[in-house]
Amino acid sequence: MEFESTRRRFMELAGTSATVSLAGCNALQGGDSDGTNTETGSQSQNADGEPATVTVVVEPDQTQLRERQQEIQSELQAGNLTQSEAQAEYRTAQETLAEDAINSFEERATSELDLTVDDSVSQAGALLVTGPPAGLIDTLSIESVTGILSQTTFKQIRSQVRTETPGATE
Repeated sequence: MEFESTRRRFMELAGTSATVSLAGCNALQGGDSDGTNTETGSQSQNADGEPATVTVVVEPDQTQLRERQQEIQSELQAGNLTQSEAQAEYRTAQETLAEDAINSFEERATSELDLTVDDSVSQAGALLVTGPPAGLIDTLSIESVTGILSQTTFKQIRSQVRTETPGATE
């Protein structure tokens, strides 16, 4: 059984964009490629002190999603669900796990990384996050984070989600 993959394809494209966007992120840390700091004190303080706003993309736990998909497929094969019910169940599982990933990220980002989550689009796993550059880069150590994108990307994601789901408001 094939489930809708529009969100997954979007996330793949967003991940590719994130890779390209992150190519120059080491410059924000103010070090050479060998890890030594080459900045003067005031420049280093500005890099860590001036908040920036970016789009952070998170994805649901893929192991849990696969497990839920297998459960749904078993129910479908057993005749306990119709095709449309199975797809609805899968979408619900995706949404629930995406919300869990967002909530987990928000909790860790605010308590450990001194970041602020300004807005989110749960259907796409996108969050608009503000904080010091070092904290933003540290988000990449969170397992559910698949990338950091520009602030303007958040508006594009929101627009795309609204286009795909007529009548949706956030």
